[in-house]
Amino acid sequence: MARSTTTWGSALGALRQWAASQEDIDLAPGRVSVRKPLREEFYRRVEQVQGLLAEEVLADGLSEAEVLAGRLAAVRDDLCRAAGLSRYALAPRLEQFVADPRAAAARPLQALVLDAASGLVPLAEVDGAAREVARAPFEVLLRAAYEAWVYLGVASALAPVRFWAVAAGGPDSLVAVETDEVRAGWQVPSRELRVPEAMFRTHEGETYALKMECAREIDYYDAIAPLARDTSAGGNTYELLSHRVLLLYRLADERAVVPVVDRKEKHQVHCDLAVSVLAPREMENRSYLGAFIQRAQKLRIKRPLQVVTYGAAKGFPPEMADDPAAPAVCCHQVELDEEALDVIARELQSEPIRNVAFNPISH
Repeated sequence: MARSTTTWGSALGALRQWAASQEDIDLAPGRVSVRKPLREEFYRRVEQVQGLLAEEVLADGLSEAEVLAGRLAAVRDDLCRAAGLSRYALAPRLEQFVADPRAAAARPLQALVLDAASGLVPLAEVDGAAREVARAPFEVLLRAAYEAWVYLGVASALAPVRFWAVAAGGPDSLVAVETDEVRAGWQVPSRELRVPEAMFRTHEGETYALKMECAREIDYYDAIAPLARDTSAGGNTYELLSHRVLLLYRLADERAVVPVVDRKEKHQVHCDLAVSVLAPREMENRSYLGAFIQRAQKLRIKRPLQVVTYGAAKGFPPEMADDPAAPAVCCHQVELDEEALDVIARELQSEPIRNVAFNPISH
């Protein structure tokens, strides 16, 4: 998409001039009041400044975001079409990103634009402030979108033909319910239980339970740990935009669905395959690595943990190979290659492992 010839500075000046000419708008440092008849037009102009400012401070990253949003939309459409789903819903902010990546990237700049329009933030400080305000949320959006593309792509590679939602069948049981809509990371909130967000049957007749789990929620997967006051979302992470891990559990059929973790009964189902997208800093920083290892241990994964490197092609530090607590790992440099996701899905055809030392393998 070609960049606009209008600058954010000229658009901001036009906004100020127009607002000053309207009796229904009170714009002063730290104060913005717009009466209802003009609100739509006022915020349309604010959004124009936001978009132009985002183009300036995020530059070519916006074009990359559009490509990623398109690929995510395509893999989700393919999955839904093949499996008869009307929708596979993602976190609301991620849905906004898929629908309009440029607008989603510019959204965090609204408060700054209002402050600049009112005169609270000097014009000379806007560019620097915008870079601070926009970059971190933009990186979170890209990370979340890439993870969703990977995880939906792996699920799609397994060729699902039918989905079920998971619901309570009684006080102590779960049932599979026919559905045409799935929400990533959703379950009835529970301190004791972690429940799959969906189940699906593949073209080959295999049945899997699936959850795109927030990584920090895995801290509460330890079935042996005593119940205590915690900061988890109770397993319901649908609206959270954060680092996620794809968890797959092979089942005999849809009637075999159970909680993957029942902390009250101290029961946990071993995970057949886990896929995690990691940035280079998370593979090098010891604190990130510590959390990564602990979470892999809590999941009790039957096969090597599949790690997709997000960003530069870097691996774990060599000394990790000497750590007996580290999990077996298979690293993949995927970028936007859907065939590489097929390789990850085929790991489910390999034999399960037990107590295997850290073993980084690159594909």
